[in-house]
Amino acid sequence: MPSSPRRWVGASPTPLALAAAVLVLLCGSARAQDAASGTSTKDLDAVTVEGARESASTRLPLTAKETPQSVSTVDREQIERQTLTSIDSVMRNVTGVAVSFYDTQRPLYYARGFQITDFQVDGLPSYSANTNQEFDTALYERIDIVRGANGILTGVGTPSATVNLIRKRPQRTFGGSVALTAGSWDFFRAEADLNVPLNADGSVRSRFVIAPQKKDSFRDRYSEDKLALLAAVEADLGAHTIVSLGFQRQRNDPKAPIWGTIPRFASDGGTIDLPTSTSFSPSWTRWKRESETLYATLEHQFNEDWSLKASLARTEGETFSLRTYGYGRTTATPLFINRYTGAGATIYAGLGGGSETQTALDTYVSGKLALFGRKHDLVLGVSTSRTEGRTDGYTSVARWSYVIPNIYTWDGYAPPPLYAKTGAWTMQTTRQTGLYGSARWRLTDALSLLTGVRLTNWSRQTDAFNTAGLYTGTTGVQRVHRKATPFVGLVYDITPELSAYASYGRIFNPQNYKDVNNQPLPPVQGSNAELGLKGQFLDGRLNGSFALYETKQDNFGVRDSSVPPGTLPDGGSAYRAVSGTRSYGFEAELSGYVTPRWRIGAGLTRTKVERNASDLIYANFPEYLMQLSTDYQFGGALAPLSLGGSLQWQTKIEGFNIPHPLLGAVTVTDPPYALLNLRATWRFNDRLSATLALNNVTNKKYWANLDYANYGDPRNVMLTVRAKF
Repeated sequence: MPSSPRRWVGASPTPLALAAAVLVLLCGSARAQDAASGTSTKDLDAVTVEGARESASTRLPLTAKETPQSVSTVDREQIERQTLTSIDSVMRNVTGVAVSFYDTQRPLYYARGFQITDFQVDGLPSYSANTNQEFDTALYERIDIVRGANGILTGVGTPSATVNLIRKRPQRTFGGSVALTAGSWDFFRAEADLNVPLNADGSVRSRFVIAPQKKDSFRDRYSEDKLALLAAVEADLGAHTIVSLGFQRQRNDPKAPIWGTIPRFASDGGTIDLPTSTSFSPSWTRWKRESETLYATLEHQFNEDWSLKASLARTEGETFSLRTYGYGRTTATPLFINRYTGAGATIYAGLGGGSETQTALDTYVSGKLALFGRKHDLVLGVSTSRTEGRTDGYTSVARWSYVIPNIYTWDGYAPPPLYAKTGAWTMQTTRQTGLYGSARWRLTDALSLLTGVRLTNWSRQTDAFNTAGLYTGTTGVQRVHRKATPFVGLVYDITPELSAYASYGRIFNPQNYKDVNNQPLPPVQGSNAELGLKGQFLDGRLNGSFALYETKQDNFGVRDSSVPPGTLPDGGSAYRAVSGTRSYGFEAELSGYVTPRWRIGAGLTRTKVERNASDLIYANFPEYLMQLSTDYQFGGALAPLSLGGSLQWQTKIEGFNIPHPLLGAVTVTDPPYALLNLRATWRFNDRLSATLALNNVTNKKYWANLDYANYGDPRNVMLTVRAKF
């Protein structure tokens, strides 16, 4: 909600002070801990100290401590340890990310007050709202999340975060793993991961991953079949060149998916508290999505300092959905159930389908530049992408409806609507080309300046074709030329273990709106400024960070209420650009090994959002969000056993303009709540283990979203047996 200007950090000093103190205290306590335990990294064969790798925001070779942005990584070990089988379960364990969803097939992720829309695979754009949204973790080695504006590599997007999924790559030696999982609501899953060298020295190698999954649900009638697979071949061409070729595919085929909301209020105005199993979807509803990607990379090392990398990916996907939504007597009447008779719900149908093709190419050189007696890091690159999204025309199902006699006893029966393809379609084509460069200038031994900029050309248009396949016109033409998105950062090493940083970055996002003069609105402008501390303690086993941030969004399009709707020449409504939306707060994160047997993870985030009075789009995320996790490996007779758990806690969330049968529209509040997950792993030997995971231990009933109300998952259990060879 809009509010008066406030100080940058806000008015709750206690969590902020506690979080800031963590890094300062650790500088002194780290050495004391080592002395008390008598341990060092040479005793920790299973612990890998993270070194420099390609930054997900600049492509510069940086460690986490050298990166002037908030970055979190979920690696393969954490994915397996916590049984994180989907991107949704991963995002629930990332500091600063609030997870919500519209319905079963449309998850929502927010960071710093804005929705996350930038998903990448191996640094190439991959996100699609239609065909490629539900990533299966079996195919990926790690997932990097950079919070804030990421305009250098993204070009177009929001100042929330970038999620970069790094695929598994073939290894030089034979090996692999097999995992079987069974869980609540007939959840069954298998994973097989196999590395096969194709010659004696492993210079030509392959990798194959497959993960079939089948599950039912606590929601009535809902079930889903899913399949993810990856096949890749990699070869050394001499001593300095590596080429790879791969193929991945994912298919999600849900039945009776949730579309729409669960009502909060009964027809008498009181809360109705429907069961978590409530669904307004008959068994014939569908929401199928599938995509496949063919990708290739070339890596060449020119000399000690300079290298080149080129990546090409082509993704093709299809989607089809036949869904139902619960309303009242008409689609303009909110849904309110009679708490005694269960009457009041009418379901209406929605239908859609189409396909999408995306081609993306990224090529860059990176190396070191000697100037003024120091070596500096430099990256220069070019990227281009083209996305064609086809939306098929269908006969209308607007007149179809079915009155549910009693939602408490309804078995899901409703006669399906009749429909057919008309042969007409629209094709939306989006093109983006960017030239980018980034550099780390080593001003002194302790001080580094990071700079970067991207120049982007972007265009989008929609072409229409009639039932005979003839072109009928183009609408929604948009062009952006040579738009610059800069980045600048400073990193200062206070001690070998602790660094301070500050950074500023921008990003933009075109919008398909016109003003009262029929002129297109300028792109939405996003920016992110942050300053913070980063530390590596206990000989690199423990990493910590603390950041203050301010994220802004200007030129956001809202309906222009000064003129009636539908008054533009094309029948559209006029919009106007408003500014003043911003979020501010802090993020604190600590992760790693406190002792050789004890791993911890802790994150605390404060996000306060202020919006322009005309910006009526609200997101249900809490002001404070805390994520805690721990795992302990026993010794002695219990050495095979490790116990762990995680806790997600959040403050209250608010929903705005919620329909009420007596009051019209109201604001509702969901009180603070915590979700507790527990797990235990028994290692029979170095190659065989079993993990039991219990999620939402207290069986907390909670709303995953308020404005688009749906329930979160109740208590459930999963057992995984994993064998490595």
